[in-house]
Amino acid sequence: MSDRPQQMVLVDRFVRFVDELKEVIEELGDLPLDASIQSRLKHIPPCVSRQEWEDKQQEAIRDEIIRHRADVQEPAFAILRERKASRTGAMRKEPVTFSCDDAAYYHKVLDGIDPRLPELTEKDVINSLTIGISWPPSHHLRSHPQAGFIASCHGFLLALYFGTYRPGLSSPGCYLVINTWANSVAIVPPLPTGWVTTTSHCGIGAGVAILSHNSYGDYVLAELFLRQDSRSHLPSNKATLFLWGSPNSGPLAGRWMQKEVLLPLPADEEGTCSFRADMVFAVAATSICWVDLRTGILVCDHIDMLAAGTADDCLVFRFIPLPEECATMAADPVSRWRPAGEYRTMFCVDRELIVFVCMAESYTHGCPLDKSMLTTWTLTSPMTDSWEWRRNANGPICLGDLLDDLPILKNNGRLLMPSRPVISMEGPCVVTNLIVTGYDYEFGRGQREATGLYKLSIGNWGGCSPWEATVLEGSSAVSPSVHYSQLFAAGISCYLEKTMEWESLQRKRSILKSPSTEEVIDEDEGWEWVLPEGLPDDDRKEWLMKLNDRPPMFS
Repeated sequence: MSDRPQQMVLVDRFVRFVDELKEVIEELGDLPLDASIQSRLKHIPPCVSRQEWEDKQQEAIRDEIIRHRADVQEPAFAILRERKASRTGAMRKEPVTFSCDDAAYYHKVLDGIDPRLPELTEKDVINSLTIGISWPPSHHLRSHPQAGFIASCHGFLLALYFGTYRPGLSSPGCYLVINTWANSVAIVPPLPTGWVTTTSHCGIGAGVAILSHNSYGDYVLAELFLRQDSRSHLPSNKATLFLWGSPNSGPLAGRWMQKEVLLPLPADEEGTCSFRADMVFAVAATSICWVDLRTGILVCDHIDMLAAGTADDCLVFRFIPLPEECATMAADPVSRWRPAGEYRTMFCVDRELIVFVCMAESYTHGCPLDKSMLTTWTLTSPMTDSWEWRRNANGPICLGDLLDDLPILKNNGRLLMPSRPVISMEGPCVVTNLIVTGYDYEFGRGQREATGLYKLSIGNWGGCSPWEATVLEGSSAVSPSVHYSQLFAAGISCYLEKTMEWESLQRKRSILKSPSTEEVIDEDEGWEWVLPEGLPDDDRKEWLMKLNDRPPMFS
């Protein structure tokens, strides 16, 4: 994992899609399939009965699908195929090196996608990953909804669910791993059929996690599922951890492995637990944290040792409860049905420093902005038994006091509700994005309706209290897609357009690989270091100096 300074950008977890075949069809002046079907249905002659109408409707749809594929889609795909052959994709596609019965299928899936990141320039702008799809008209994924969700991020790596796939469901799809440093995309197959079922496991909630476990960018994907109690069928503290490693990740490389584990989660007298992760993130290059924003953090440590093959039974789990005054909301029955992410969030801002932001009053009572109290906590040493929560020295902050002089409070009749805080990766800003929705009372309907949307940034830019708030954006048009988007802060922008740096790192890696037992050098034999051809002169000189100071391995 690289230690370079992180330059923060805001990213939407929901992926956008562009159908390149549909674009070519429209470019040629033809109707897309859905519009073509609607046009065909309008010309069905009058029918004497409802049954006759339904029969003719089904026949017309079937005939139009066949005609449209032959007359419109196939010619358009021939043009698209020629264009793809003469251009390079926005991202390089990693070779499909894993072996399974469907490896050829996933190679074709990967060949028909083109992930694209926008120009990441402003940290206050919401950025979205876009995936262009160019599969043939007959590809079966075209008959399913196009969906993508960024479940986790670690440094320059993004882990996605692609398609409607989730473990335990029969929906099609897989995992994608975006490497922004290498400017590449890799495909990972789903968990093997039968490993997770709706009768054996319960999802822990947060989705797949990704951990970059060394300085060369090798990674591990992790899925954690709670086992169901055999009698109550409720989740227990027994669980299965599923792990997948990138090609150089030791025993995990290119395959799914499962480990049965016992989690130190709080449970009731019958052994069932209510832990439900709202988010998951990596800490340093060793650990993954699953966070229930109502109760606490489940930490899994030493994943790097397992991936490197230095130890087989090395995983350590620990549970860190939230600060006592923040955990009281877990017992509030009113709050359980409201998403905790609306008013709480957590993030690892440094190698072993976790920040927790809590708007407690807003969460339990739905308080307006002028009564909402924002508290920040830091968790130190989360990888040890000496962990400690520390509340910010400035204490709870009343958001209403911060915003007294801002124009969004000028309308006294408007109710302002804060939600979805996003923790900043860059000081002195604490919350880089806070959604504030304005509600006006509609007398005709007897209820309040959302009429304004604001994005705020909160921090102590002067280096000391009092804290300040800044309006990043305001709008009278409320867009539900923005309001309910799941945003996260990522440090990926500093890795973009650094592909040559990545390739140089991988070349150096190949040089420093230790010789195998078959390659051990005889003590009496004359030897010399041999470097790969094509290595730049500066790198060649640098590594010859290092290697000449490093003794060879003699038998």
